[in-house]
Amino acid sequence: MTATFSFDWAIAPETPETFFKDYFEKKPMLIKRGQPGYFSDLLSYAEIDRVVSTMGLHVPEINVTRADGEITPADFAYETGQVDPVRVNQLHADGATVILSGLHERLPTLARYCRAMESAMSARVQTNIYMTPPGNQGFNPHYDGHDVLVLQVSGTKEWRIYGTPVELPLPDQAFERGMDVGEEEHRFVLEPGDAVYIPRGMAHDAVATDETSLHITTGLMFRTWADALAEAVIAKAHREPAMRRALPPGYASYGADLDAYNDTFAELVAMVGDAHVGKLLSGFREEFLTARVPRVEGQMAQLAKLDGLTMDSRVGAHPHIVFGIHNVPDEDQVCLVAQGAEIILPAHAKEAMAFCVTNTDFRLGDMEGDLDDDGKMVLAKRFVREGLMRVL
Repeated sequence: MTATFSFDWAIAPETPETFFKDYFEKKPMLIKRGQPGYFSDLLSYAEIDRVVSTMGLHVPEINVTRADGEITPADFAYETGQVDPVRVNQLHADGATVILSGLHERLPTLARYCRAMESAMSARVQTNIYMTPPGNQGFNPHYDGHDVLVLQVSGTKEWRIYGTPVELPLPDQAFERGMDVGEEEHRFVLEPGDAVYIPRGMAHDAVATDETSLHITTGLMFRTWADALAEAVIAKAHREPAMRRALPPGYASYGADLDAYNDTFAELVAMVGDAHVGKLLSGFREEFLTARVPRVEGQMAQLAKLDGLTMDSRVGAHPHIVFGIHNVPDEDQVCLVAQGAEIILPAHAKEAMAFCVTNTDFRLGDMEGDLDDDGKMVLAKRFVREGLMRVL
């Protein structure tokens, strides 16, 4: 049975309700489990060894660093950018941290984990893998421009949490060397199976203790209300000529009274006040849904099973599908958007469509909705072919 990961699983025994109420964008959440093998199905040293040694990675898929900043790509990669795995391992043995970026694009387990997190967060999710030798650290104190959930796979690492130089920074408010990170506020050791959430903007660093540390940093790439406001301005500008007028000629001249345009600017800002937030978020939702390309392990085998499908067959949705269903204007049809695809079917299939992508195990003949047996069979086969469902 393929392992299934979820946000609930990642933060257990804490709950999503507690996370979003008490910790999200506010403060760190430390999870101590006492279960060393908790993340063993997600990643292992053997898998990292295989990736580094055999997959022909290129910079920046892999990077090697030390807090002193003395390592450059020329130390572990050819001029083409392809990584030399022998030199990577030599540097690691000498105390350097190995960082694998985007490994969720290569390893099915990490891909499933990211999909589960995306489903819970309505945000793009990425992973960075850090392998740090005993007594070493990859970076000095810094903050990230996105929230992170750290999963300690093996080894141990001591984390130190400092202040928040920039609260909830935007992408262009990246950490700069020399920033004051404030006083140390928390210190703790992550052991195998432990996890910690750190909000964006909160400074931190980490040092491997007496054994090599392997951890997964989950990056949560949220849209912000600033994005929504910017989109509202652009949308309104498409309808209001006043917002498309040029800035006053000569405004950049020496001595120009720039405050003279306060009233004009206030009038333009007021125009955005009636923006329809539902339409704005709907646009972001469509963008999110269409950007999630399919992750369908075993799809060839699934297609081979279709000829033997019967009403007694057990089928179900792929886990953690994020989808939307809307009516097609002026047509008696509905459109399901998921995994980068749009599937348009007659309106009477809407209930069955929603049932198929929200239930992971059911008898085909028990599909809810208004379809007869022939319609259920057609819909199931279509959804299996599209990678939305699977034959169990």
